[in-house]
Amino acid sequence: MSMTNEIIDDLRKALQDRNINTAQRGLSQSIKPSRVEFSGDAVSISIMMEDYWKFVNYGVNGTEENHGAPNWGTAPSGEKTFHEAIVDWIPARGLSLPAEFKDFDSFAWAIQTNIKKFGKKGRPFFEDVVNDSLIQKMRIPIENVLGRAIEINITAPWQ
Repeated sequence: MSMTNEIIDDLRKALQDRNINTAQRGLSQSIKPSRVEFSGDAVSISIMMEDYWKFVNYGVNGTEENHGAPNWGTAPSGEKTFHEAIVDWIPARGLSLPAEFKDFDSFAWAIQTNIKKFGKKGRPFFEDVVNDSLIQKMRIPIENVLGRAIEINITAPWQ
């Protein structure tokens, strides 16, 4: 578990290093390990975080600008709509209301429209941590504990 906690700490640091500040640091605080699962000779552990991490990491294509992001399909349903999340994000981010907007709701609509039109470039904090270097770093201590060679697979996280 200490290796998993180290990965989680590294993901949080990668968010910080890339200056990814989500509202109330919700993304960073949401990163947690799953339970360890055993199935035959396989051992699985997942690192879970808020669903929107993939939009931050891989980006979002807009109607007028393509950032090479995967096609996400429909947005996941959650407690808040995209608009409500933006309304909450504005003050949490410390943004003040520009003079041309009468309230935060109208400002949020402008931000939402801009994102739909131009998308957002990905900020690959996940790949900063979960990569071939991590696999090599994990392999040696696990093989030493087990006394045999192992195979480490990282599954595509957006599927």
